Amino acid sequence: MIQASIVSRCLLGAACLSALIFPLAVNAQKVKQGSVAKAKAGVPLMTRDELRDCMALAQRNRVQGEEILALPAQLELEKADLQRHGAMLTEALAALDRTSVELVDQYNAKAAARDKSIEAFDARVSAYNLRAQQLQTDRAAYAGACENRRFDEKDEIAIKNGK
Repeated sequence: MIQASIVSRCLLGAACLSALIFPLAVNAQKVKQGSVAKAKAGVPLMTRDELRDCMALAQRNRVQGEEILALPAQLELEKADLQRHGAMLTEALAALDRTSVELVDQYNAKAAARDKSIEAFDARVSAYNLRAQQLQTDRAAYAGACENRRFDEKDEIAIKNGK
């Protein structure tokens, strides 16, 4: 009886040990495959070309995102400058001697220059909005084509090494 008990304990211990080790081996293989995130089971690995495209898209999205993040601060500075210039023009208009044609023409030239600056600013804001929209579209394309897709880590290393 004692020997049967020992044998059953050893078998039980071996079963428990294999139950602990098997998931670790499976997880190690998943890490070797280099899954981007929690990839769906049964989804085939990306080809090297698909991975290369995804890596390029991710890099482009990252660079565009950094560029776009810097633009609002610049646009706010320009906006503040335009508002300050508008306030100075308003003060100049209040103090303007309207009997002098030369002074009125100078004021009108400054006001026209400010109007052109506002039009240029509006064009930059529109361009910024288009770039931000394009970035959202590119990020959505990346999410649809690349996120949660498995790939071979060897392919990633080869791409980074220029192959």
